[in-house]
Amino acid sequence: MSLRALLLTFAVLVLVLLGTHTLSPQPALPAAAFGHGPAIVLVRGLGSGTERWLPTARLLARRHRVVFVDLPGHGVSAMPEAFSLERATQALDVALARASREPVVLVGHSLGGLVAAAEACARPGRVRALVLVETALRPQATRAERRAALGRDYPGTLRQVYAAFGRDSAQGEALYREVAALDPAVVKPWIRLAFTTDLSARVARLQCPVLVVLAPRSWPKGEPWVETAAALGFGAVPQVRAVRVDSCGHFVMLDRPDELARLIGRFADAPDGGPVVLATFGR
Repeated sequence: MSLRALLLTFAVLVLVLLGTHTLSPQPALPAAAFGHGPAIVLVRGLGSGTERWLPTARLLARRHRVVFVDLPGHGVSAMPEAFSLERATQALDVALARASREPVVLVGHSLGGLVAAAEACARPGRVRALVLVETALRPQATRAERRAALGRDYPGTLRQVYAAFGRDSAQGEALYREVAALDPAVVKPWIRLAFTTDLSARVARLQCPVLVVLAPRSWPKGEPWVETAAALGFGAVPQVRAVRVDSCGHFVMLDRPDELARLIGRFADAPDGGPVVLATFGR
């Protein structure tokens, strides 16, 4: 082989290897699993540790196998260089395939719910029921808020958002410190994803039942569900039940773990148990 041909072959090989590194999805690995029974997969939100789910997970594990999944940039899962909703969905799909041979009950919180909804749309055979906790399926921020969050006022906007997520100021500050400790190179792409992703039309293709669990911050008391559904992008979901859990902030699993476990467990056992149910659970 001539030197020119050898160099050409080497160049092609390098391009193939680089292309494989850049384009192949980074697998999202189950962080932990415990319990026995049908699988319930829990997908955490941005900047949230697995421990946030533990009180709810322990209750669910009495009758189910509970699996925690790390999405890209969290836990043991690497952040792809070319990040997108499609890459995140591919990573979740790999995790679900490893977690169970049977369709699972997929539970996503906040941005984790956005990716869970995209997965249920793309791979309906993986998901037999979908639970979305404090998830918006369409962008909620204004243009000015988007510029601030991704620009010079990133720390201030992050503090403001996570303070609003808290049940009170102390919890909001703790949540902010947790996400602020993460690399902005991980956090900002996820924020951009929330600012640009609109699944409100795509979810019309959902084939599985959906349970939407919201706090009063997302579903204000006295507001009809049809208005909340339109604002958050749930209007086109074919099979939906909506529940408002009172006395909690954005992290429902922190403030009402028993109630959340009961809602998820009941839905997992009978996801086709009836038409739309609009209910509130107070304290």
